[in-house]
This record gives sequence, C-alpha cells and structure tokens, in this order.
Amino acid sequence: MAAMNRPLPRGVPAPFRLGSLNGWVIAALAVFGIGAALPVLQNSTATTRGFDVQRLQADENRITSDIRLTESEVAGLASLARIETRARDIGLGPGDVPYFITTTEPGPSPAKIPSEYLPGPAPKGAVPEPWWRSLLSWVSLGK
Repeated sequence: MAAMNRPLPRGVPAPFRLGSLNGWVIAALAVFGIGAALPVLQNSTATTRGFDVQRLQADENRITSDIRLTESEVAGLASLARIETRARDIGLGPGDVPYFITTTEPGPSPAKIPSEYLPGPAPKGAVPEPWWRSLLSWVSLGK
C-alpha cells in the first residue's frame, strides 16, 4: 500500500500504451459521433414541433369557440323580441293612429333612383370597320 502514492520508476512500462492518434481515426470518430447524434436531434425537433402544432390547434379551437359565442350573443341582441322588450322598457310602443302626409311639391328634377333601375345607355352609331378587314377584303378580291 505504500507504493500507491509514489510514481512508477523509469524502467517499468505502463500497463497500457497511448499510441499516437491518426487524423483518419479522429475524423472517423467525429463522423460516427455526428451520425449517432443526428437522429436524436431530428427526433427531438419533430417532437417539439408536434407539441407546437397541438398547442396552436388548441388555440385555434379556443378562438373559434369564442367567435361562435360572440356570434350567438350578437344574434340574441338583434332578435326582434329583445328589441321590442327594450323599446317598451324605455317607453316606446306602437302608434295609435297613423298619420299620412301628402305634398304638392314635385320631387327632384333628376330622379334619384338606383342606377340599376335606370335605362341603359343609348346605342351608338355603327362602329367603323377595322383597317385590317378592309385590307383583307382588298387582297381577296379575286376570290
């Protein structure tokens, strides 16, 4: 036990020899290490992206449900029964006697009606024949 703390004497060989490492051996070890690490990195990236897709789909579902809820609230606010109830709450109600008003004034001079109900534009005169047709008719005189 006393010899454990002392260095080996100069003449005694080491139990194993560290040979000089060749450049090809180092390159082969590096390629092997990279080749072993790539599938692990790809699997990790695919798993991470899968979780991101699931999170985004959950967000999309939540937003879609919020939109549907808002649409149903808008539909409830626009219902005729709700509008009638609200009108009665603020003191409005159906009129008892309708009033009809007659006027003797004419309407505006150009009628203000939508353009789709106005007559179309008047047809223009005959369209002149294109120059190339007259040239073709001049060339084919013999036929």
